[in-house]
Amino acid sequence: MHFRDRFGPVICCVLFVVIFVLLKTELVVVRTLPYGPEYGLLLFIFPGIITAHLIRHSPVFYAFLGAILGIPVCYMICMLYFVRVRSLVQEMAYVGSAVFWCVMGALLYLLIRTLVQQMSRQ
Repeated sequence: MHFRDRFGPVICCVLFVVIFVLLKTELVVVRTLPYGPEYGLLLFIFPGIITAHLIRHSPVFYAFLGAILGIPVCYMICMLYFVRVRSLVQEMAYVGSAVFWCVMGALLYLLIRTLVQQMSRQ
């Protein structure tokens, strides 16, 4: 197993938690209305892209694993440091969407890499 493959989920987990904290502390403000669509969830694409770039074998699985490992860490940070505004079900839906976007980032990177490889062969 390659070094990057071994620490890929850890890198994804750390990036996932960093983006979660940036959005919760509003250091990165994506919306101005208190209610409405959560455009900040799109930022979770970046941990997936970075993980897929670093890992050679099964990047989608490792991006998923890293995001799943980040869920308990994010929930503990949320319980310890932030005022609870949402119910547990809403918070789990938010984190589930974040995992979805993280995996979509890995898939997007793989799609672009495959397209570039196909274009360079021709």
